[in-house]
Amino acid sequence: MKAHAWYQLIPTVSGGAESAGHLFLGTNPESGFFDKGGLPTATLPSYLYKSAPYVSLGDVVTVSFFEQMAGGTYTDIKKHQIKVKMLNVALMEEWAIINGNSSTNPLAFDGLNTQIVTNSDTFANWYGAASSNKLLSAITAVEQKIVSVGGKPQCVVMSYRDLSAASHTILSSFYRLMQTGAGSLADVPAGVSVSRWVSPFGTVDLIGSRYIVPDMSGNDFALVLDDKTVLEDGNAIQMVDLMPLSAIDLALIQSAYRTLVAEFTTLQITCESFQGKITAIDATNVQA
Repeated sequence: MKAHAWYQLIPTVSGGAESAGHLFLGTNPESGFFDKGGLPTATLPSYLYKSAPYVSLGDVVTVSFFEQMAGGTYTDIKKHQIKVKMLNVALMEEWAIINGNSSTNPLAFDGLNTQIVTNSDTFANWYGAASSNKLLSAITAVEQKIVSVGGKPQCVVMSYRDLSAASHTILSSFYRLMQTGAGSLADVPAGVSVSRWVSPFGTVDLIGSRYIVPDMSGNDFALVLDDKTVLEDGNAIQMVDLMPLSAIDLALIQSAYRTLVAEFTTLQITCESFQGKITAIDATNVQA
């Protein structure tokens, strides 16, 4: 089976006398200073060799001769169906990027929720936070973990339920600032939406996903991602295609055209420690 391989960078904890506990990419500061004409006492950075098989993801278009001929004067039904199926494959890929799990489906690639394990925090740890700040406090804590190892959080992907709760909390603070600045109740324009949040660790996009939904217990999760930092093997998160999304005509079956709409792809996380997630976000506390 054709597989994609890469090296995943692992920040290392310094063992230096003064820099102990801090994270570097190999050599610590004590060893980095050296005499004129000499060389630093270098330590190689740590990498984890990763590989993942390319998977086949696709759909099939079947259009009968009759449908093709009947639609010839108006809509090219075969062309239309290929377009619809390409959109559907893109939606399936979007779902798998978040939820893919090769343990439950050996034909799938592992998605973000499966691959991200290092910077994981349980929402219950933040039940004691201020009633309106539980979710934002949890996001900030995960961001801090990412920043401490050299990443830069770019976005938070969450369910629409949690996005609504986060927006409500941020806008509530906005209203209070407006009122305080005016010295009394102030007029706040209607239609204000929150798509970005200036967090303690930088501005992050707040993205709602149709493919993060509460489970039977009402719990879901949120992903805190650095998808833009460029490393040697590419972005910290990227899809790698052996064959991009394509339409391939197949043999006729009885009196119908068949077209395979497919791609051969896998999800690569070059630096897993730059990513994080919050698990078991429950409806009661996220709305509090």
